[in-house]
Amino acid sequence: MKYKYDIKPDSDEAMINVFQSFLRLKALYRQGWLQRKIPEIFTESVADHSFGIAMLALLLCPPELDKLKVLEIALLHETGECIIGDLTPWDNITDADKSQIELDAVLEILGQLPDGERLISLWKEFEYETSEEGRFVRQLDKLEMGLQAEVYTKLGDNDAQALIKSAHQKVTDEGLRRLLKRL
Repeated sequence: MKYKYDIKPDSDEAMINVFQSFLRLKALYRQGWLQRKIPEIFTESVADHSFGIAMLALLLCPPELDKLKVLEIALLHETGECIIGDLTPWDNITDADKSQIELDAVLEILGQLPDGERLISLWKEFEYETSEEGRFVRQLDKLEMGLQAEVYTKLGDNDAQALIKSAHQKVTDEGLRRLLKRL
């Protein structure tokens, strides 16, 4: 796992410990971009990615969805990566195993907080796509990947084009597909 730098949470205060856990996402490179030959200087962090999804959520949330809930899910969707890192298909881990170790990490981090059960529940809505808001954020996750891949494709000499194709396959929401097709 490649980090810009590595820090570990070390506080006895739960809120600070959880915040320090999330700070790790600022230093964690998105591994898939490195695997596609994006230079580290340009490679986004997991926190950059989460910010992108939160911005897309703010800008694109349909009026029938609970926008605050969508934003909360967008901010929480990478919680497990605070501990397990940014796993990719090249890590040869099954989806079921990845889901379980992510859940364990989410429970460890968010379980420290007084409202941890609510936050864990929101994360599960994304992970298991059990609500319209969770499914929408899942779609934004794929859309953001495609939009970011377009940026990297313009930088040249990398394999980001494959992720644009993947995004076209995985984004099924018609409104979001229309945006992606403009690339």
